[in-house]
Amino acid sequence: MSPTSLKAKATAACAALGALLPAQVYWPNSDEYTTASTEIWSKTCVLAPECVFEPLTARDLGDGIKLIREHGSKFAVRSGGHMPNPGAQSVGDDGVMVSMSRFDGRSLSGDKSVLSIGPGQRWGEVYDWLAPHGLAVNGGRYPMVGVGGVLVGGGIGYFAGERGWSVDDVVAWQVVLADGSMVEVTTAEGDPFEDLAWALRGGHNYFGIVTRFDMRTFAVGPAYGGLTVYGSMAKTTYFDAVDAYMAPGGGADDPRSAINAITTLQRADGTGEWHYGYISAHMYNGDDPSPRALENFTAIPAEHVVMDGSGLHREWTAIPNMMNWIESRDSRQLFWEITFRADRRAVDIAHEVFLDSARNELSDVEALTMVVSLQPLTRPWLRASKAKGGNLLGLDPDKDAGSFATMIISTWQNARDDEAVLAFTQKASKIIEEKLKKLDLFNPFVYLNDAGRDQKPFESYAGGANLPRLRAIQAKYDKDAFLKDYLQHGVELSSQVSEHEEL
Repeated sequence: MSPTSLKAKATAACAALGALLPAQVYWPNSDEYTTASTEIWSKTCVLAPECVFEPLTARDLGDGIKLIREHGSKFAVRSGGHMPNPGAQSVGDDGVMVSMSRFDGRSLSGDKSVLSIGPGQRWGEVYDWLAPHGLAVNGGRYPMVGVGGVLVGGGIGYFAGERGWSVDDVVAWQVVLADGSMVEVTTAEGDPFEDLAWALRGGHNYFGIVTRFDMRTFAVGPAYGGLTVYGSMAKTTYFDAVDAYMAPGGGADDPRSAINAITTLQRADGTGEWHYGYISAHMYNGDDPSPRALENFTAIPAEHVVMDGSGLHREWTAIPNMMNWIESRDSRQLFWEITFRADRRAVDIAHEVFLDSARNELSDVEALTMVVSLQPLTRPWLRASKAKGGNLLGLDPDKDAGSFATMIISTWQNARDDEAVLAFTQKASKIIEEKLKKLDLFNPFVYLNDAGRDQKPFESYAGGANLPRLRAIQAKYDKDAFLKDYLQHGVELSSQVSEHEEL
């Protein structure tokens, strides 16, 4: 289809939306349009849609989807806008952006065991709202990240060791399907949409647009933890602490503990010198002021510590709220995911190939920050997930526990450097994978929410065994592949080409 034809279809769709729901359609050069279309994590994903459609209700969204479908227009759906893959939540003037920002409701069931939340809010807002009730949900770790993207992709939370993946605690969804109809989907045995419930546990946006999630709540009180930043002199003791945490009998075996071990490489302003830093974002659920699970981190010498927010907090929400300081929506960013055994050799390979090589190969990239973020896949976490029935991510507590689902992240300033950063990341990831395979330390798992734009997480889930079922469910609820081919996606479900007539 020619760009002119796509542009015309988007123009027609926007005109129809504006006629039906004028207060919910924003046009270029308006403040509402600018806010909605730029509320995105990475500048690589900020595009200029023909219009922005911001529905108030699921019915409005359904009516809008019918019009977009009728006119054969491309469209994208944005929740919190965190995934930095172009197309994940953005579209140019050949399509319509659907903003979910007004789906920001939250309510508790009568017995307070279930929280109903809309996808258009951020986790910090959810946690702060629940705290006066003495309750929490196992959502995302970072307060500025949106609800919707985390929950359609899996979700890594501070309570993973006790609760599993975030999506393991979702018990119901309200979903607008490809034909604009709305359905209520539950995990109850015998639910008429039982197949759709399975696909929604990590299936991204291929099966419908979720307008409400119902999540199990649980009681929570004080917690130990926070954010600690270490200087470059802490390298040895820091990685020793990571090793000890992941060793048999270490902190990773305690379901109340959680860590995210992060290494950063930045170029200092003015001097041009490269500086390494180390960060531990950690939590221990409970009122223990000195948890053994984290003792190797707390034992790192004080002279190696640049900033320490660790401590026993009366409200656990103090811990995720510390992460707000890393929010930045004025840069360009790229994620990539690679999983490997929690072995010091593997950790060294990832750091040497990605970070050390960048100093030479990306030396001309302005305002460059490189990050390796180690996210432990622990046995308690994967067992908790399995006990709740599991999900389509397909990880095995016996085979996959004791690994790091590792994010490698690049942040930079100028569009002229986009291709260089992408090419470097693709090259580095291949080298890392090859080196890990030689040592039998590589795990093919690719976590969707951290995946790069060319990665294929669905092919990695359960070794690809879930793909045929996913494709069948997608075809059942999206018979003419409207969502598959016209809705923009952060990652591919399948490389298979759809066989459908033009809408």
